[in-house]
Amino acid sequence: MSNVLVDSNVLLDIFTEDERWFTWSSETLSLYAENNILVINPIIYAEVSIGFDRIEDLEEAMPPQYFLREALPWNAAFLAGKCFRNYRRRGGEKRSPLPDFFPK
Repeated sequence: MSNVLVDSNVLLDIFTEDERWFTWSSETLSLYAENNILVINPIIYAEVSIGFDRIEDLEEAMPPQYFLREALPWNAAFLAGKCFRNYRRRGGEKRSPLPDFFPK
């Protein structure tokens, strides 16, 4: 089994029943869940939490027995900073490296 980091957009498509992406996201997540360990990190958890009023509801939607919770390694944070710096030097407008520049 391999670890698969689940993008917050896939989870949000499912939780919000997005008209365009729900089917693709739910089918793809189910496919990967069959033979892989689904992984989330604190950034993904924070991004998805926006759609929930209570932490208990989020925990029920993303239980630890289905989603392995991994910390972000320090070297990933360093690389994210370098990617963000290069992005800004090329004219990028985002003001923060989180979460778009962390390696997955």
